[in-house]
Amino acid sequence: MKRRYLVLLWFILVVYAGVDLPVTNTPFSTPQIFNPAPPSVPSNYDGIEIRGDADFITQTVAALTLLEQKTPDAFQKIQSYVGIIEQGEHSGMWAWEVPPRYEVGDATAFFSVTWYASTIAHDATHSELYTQYELAHPGEPVPDNAYGGVEIERFCIGYQLEVAKRIGAPQSEIDYLSTLDGTHCDLDNDGDCDWDDYQKRDW
Repeated sequence: MKRRYLVLLWFILVVYAGVDLPVTNTPFSTPQIFNPAPPSVPSNYDGIEIRGDADFITQTVAALTLLEQKTPDAFQKIQSYVGIIEQGEHSGMWAWEVPPRYEVGDATAFFSVTWYASTIAHDATHSELYTQYELAHPGEPVPDNAYGGVEIERFCIGYQLEVAKRIGAPQSEIDYLSTLDGTHCDLDNDGDCDWDDYQKRDW
């Protein structure tokens, strides 16, 4: 009798009083869905917009601070040719955008502050080459080989290596950069560095 009374009381509360009962996570109940936290507000470092989560923004500020302190000339180049640094799935320089945007994968951003800083200098050089061609050939499309491809990669790696040394990168990073010949961008081994290669990047 007591059990029937409790069941009846439960029914009255639900139907007539509008009481919300807790939902349990059973096969017969709908699990609660929590909305993800909203994306962080873009940050800014000396005119460079940083887009990403809080950890990414912190890491990017650390990399830019290191560049500004140790290689002010490289930092000035970055300010001139990189307007946005944005967390993304892959790393790559979108030099034709206004402003130019460096997309950075987590594998690159969080490998180390020195590595990340050197890649910003590297990709700023791609953007610099794009802009230089655009200014020298007004009204003409910028060919891919003016700012990308194996030969250009070698050139940008050379600059990255110089910056890495100046910012105090560990010897392991210096040694790795010294082994690169520019072909790392051709991931499908078809002789060029194109969209297909970009999609295969794990950095």
